[in-house]
Amino acid sequence: MTKIFNLDPEAINALDVNQAAAMLSLSVDLVLVMNSSGLIENVLNGSKPIATNTQSLIGKNWLDTVAIDSQPKVNALLKTSEDESEQKWRQVNQWIEGSPSLPIQFSTIFFPKENKLVAIGKDLSSISVLQQKLVESQQEIERDYANLHAIQNRYVQLFNNIDQAYLIVDSQTLKILEVNKSAGFLVGDLKKIQGKLFTNLFPVKDYEAIQTYLAESKSGILQSPIQSTLENLKENVEISSVLLREGNQNICLVSIKPRSKSTQINNLNEQTTLLTQAIEDFQDGFIVCSTSGIILTANSTFVSMSQSAQKENILGKSLEVWLGRAGIDLKIILGTVREYGSIKDYSTTITADDGSSPREAQISAVSFISGKLSAVGISIHLISKSVQQPSAKSENLGKNAKELTQLVGKVPLKQIVTETTDIIEKLCILAALELTMSNRASAAELLGLSRQGLYIKMRRFGIVDGNAAEDIDA
Repeated sequence: MTKIFNLDPEAINALDVNQAAAMLSLSVDLVLVMNSSGLIENVLNGSKPIATNTQSLIGKNWLDTVAIDSQPKVNALLKTSEDESEQKWRQVNQWIEGSPSLPIQFSTIFFPKENKLVAIGKDLSSISVLQQKLVESQQEIERDYANLHAIQNRYVQLFNNIDQAYLIVDSQTLKILEVNKSAGFLVGDLKKIQGKLFTNLFPVKDYEAIQTYLAESKSGILQSPIQSTLENLKENVEISSVLLREGNQNICLVSIKPRSKSTQINNLNEQTTLLTQAIEDFQDGFIVCSTSGIILTANSTFVSMSQSAQKENILGKSLEVWLGRAGIDLKIILGTVREYGSIKDYSTTITADDGSSPREAQISAVSFISGKLSAVGISIHLISKSVQQPSAKSENLGKNAKELTQLVGKVPLKQIVTETTDIIEKLCILAALELTMSNRASAAELLGLSRQGLYIKMRRFGIVDGNAAEDIDA
């Protein structure tokens, strides 16, 4: 028989089960008297009832009054027999009508004389509340740690990405504790200077002045910046300091600002301004237009190319106005950019408003998106006649022409003219395909041919690709 509270098994057997239950209720919080199948026949409360309606359990199967996760434990408790060694305590979530689920630690005693089971329970609600508070406290600590970690990350990012050079210096020892990235180009290798004396960055003659300045800063006295020279760069700088408190430690947040304009620019607005100015003064024409070719802005070089009186005269107009092959060049440029994203060294001519002769030019373009606006950036490079190189096709044409002149007297003139025409047509088709980056529709328009007519000539001269052959067959 189970031994609980050091009671003699024979003494327990001598007692009536209800008498034993009454005795046990004096030292526990809840006692259930059940038959061998687990049907609750009587319920006794301890000195302090754990619920107001414990009697509602009478007549119910104990297994049906507990949470699902507790049923295997109850099954084990119901299997207690007189031959079993000491029964272990098991925590059960007990349901009582009108009350929330109660955590109760149960053990059972078997009375073989009456074939009854007595379940004795200790209320663990107070312990459960403490455990819940402990879990909530742990979660709160984890949330605070996560928030602290996020704040620390934001501080590190802000400290390192700010475009001003800052150092954190121990106010007592004047040793450098931290250095941000912007200070790297002023003070050198960041890893090497950490832990070194701040004054070592400057000439010996300035040590005393810097020490005095930081000491007064430590006292909380606001001061004007002082001047010194960085030892490694021999560059004049301005030093300012602010006192910060970290627990019991005082540190100085020291700023170093070059007095001369730095060659390194970290500010995005300054970078954009420089780039805009460079494009404005660039010797090649540069424009930004919409995807349909309407000019949105242009640099002064393009205004000069177009011979317009002022920039406002060209804004809002189509680039087609100043291209030599009106209706063809712009279509080829924008079509290629739309399909491939860019075009490079497209040969054309640029006309001017003053009626002067068109000038040879090469155009490169790229598509880009700025905010919600899709646009095309176009550069225009004028080609000087003195530097124009004869193309391979021109040289080839010259060789062919020389060969043809050698045929005079050997073949009829009509045949020579026919072959000359074929050579010129083939070279023109190849040139048009090169200009349009093999866009056959644009090449046909450039040559003044229909697409079908171009395909027939391409096949005739042996320059038909698979796609063209399919179009011809269709």
